[in-house]
Amino acid sequence: MTYKAVTKKLLLKTKKRLHFINITKQVEEVIHKSGIVNGSVIVQTHHTTCSVWVNEDEKNLIGHEDLDCEHDLKRVLDRFAHPDEEYGHNDIKDAKNPKGKRDTHLCEPDEEGVCHECINGHAHAQAMILPHSITMIVKDGELIKGEWQQIMICELDHDREREVTVLVQGTY
Repeated sequence: MTYKAVTKKLLLKTKKRLHFINITKQVEEVIHKSGIVNGSVIVQTHHTTCSVWVNEDEKNLIGHEDLDCEHDLKRVLDRFAHPDEEYGHNDIKDAKNPKGKRDTHLCEPDEEGVCHECINGHAHAQAMILPHSITMIVKDGELIKGEWQQIMICELDHDREREVTVLVQGTY
């Protein structure tokens, strides 16, 4: 038996804050194409306001376009860090707010000295209680998971492009 490691980047488009995307089938496809028989798979997001987790893909738990009520995890996460709360991260120092607390920026100010950064302190806070990577077992070329376990990403911020890397490693 020989060791092998295969990585694959998944590009995903989220639609809204607290959008959950089930990526189990894409991860299983990476496993099958890798040829790895026994080992592990690691799934990692590249973002501080996006999480990867294993749970049940159930609409009352995580939400769905057809659901007209607040889903459980939105209620739980917003109790922990609600978007309407005040966060120093959101108090950006720029031409419109020269006394702002945050004077480090990920983007350059526009011609009028205004920084157009996400007001997303809540998303960073929520990310503290959700994982940015998961590890699962590969046995006999298959992902080992419980009956209801699914691999999902959770968008904590707003609609955008997201990158997730899958690493399958083991023997073939």
